[in-house]
Amino acid sequence: MPAPPAGPTLADFAGTWDNTSTLTGVADPLKSTMTLTADGVGSTLTLEGRDPIALQVSVVGDSLISQSAEYESILRSGVMVSTRTAGVLADGMLTGNMVATYKTPAGEELVTGTLMGMRAPMKP
Repeated sequence: MPAPPAGPTLADFAGTWDNTSTLTGVADPLKSTMTLTADGVGSTLTLEGRDPIALQVSVVGDSLISQSAEYESILRSGVMVSTRTAGVLADGMLTGNMVATYKTPAGEELVTGTLMGMRAPMKP
């Protein structure tokens, strides 16, 4: 039997991605930018008007897994949140699922959602 084809690597996901996230129970989609490096080092998530947030990234099977550092939520003032996404490349787009973990006074609250991203054009 022939060996199965090799799966994607971090280099396949490298670049800048303009993302839209839709969280359960939130009416408006959230926009963000992920900047991914070929080796994963220095990868970041940026929300409008915010400093870049560090991302830990890896590839598991055919999926890019990202885990953000904790940051103040843009939806819940004063509440810290971290996000975890799992996305696959399909027809040049990054699509997948996400979980936002909010640190509330009552404990952790998980909110699920979806992610869709398009690779931004390379700047000359």
